Amino acid sequence: MHFTDYHAKYFAYELTKKCSSDSIEKLASTLADAQVEPKPHQIDAALFAFKSPLSKGAILADEVGLGKTIEAGIVISQKWAERKKRLLIIVPSTLRKQWHQELLEKFFLSSIIMESKSFNNYLKQGIFNPFSQDGIIISSYNFVM
Repeated sequence: MHFTDYHAKYFAYELTKKCSSDSIEKLASTLADAQVEPKPHQIDAALFAFKSPLSKGAILADEVGLGKTIEAGIVISQKWAERKKRLLIIVPSTLRKQWHQELLEKFFLSSIIMESKSFNNYLKQGIFNPFSQDGIIISSYNFVM
């Protein structure tokens, strides 16, 4: 599909327009292309994350199996659309690869799994703080601490 300059400006506006933090409109463009059908509680959790008093982040936590990956994917997709290009996701070490795969398959977001091996590779390349680079970085609590 070919987009005109008008279409490009329109889509850029839609992705970056300011909406109130508790508005479903804030998530509309994010969910349009996602390969998920979020449930109402997942939308509520994402909207809650945007209302969070913690302007630099949010913690999503609930019972096992309720779709935290989807909730986080919605939030991450929206932040990415708002041109927030440095995002850190901290998950249990056993779930790093699963989160990487789900973000790619369901939200078309590529990410980097930061662990000892990849961290040391960045150091060898002269990147002395791999966490400061642009992108979505997935790491475990134990590794970050």
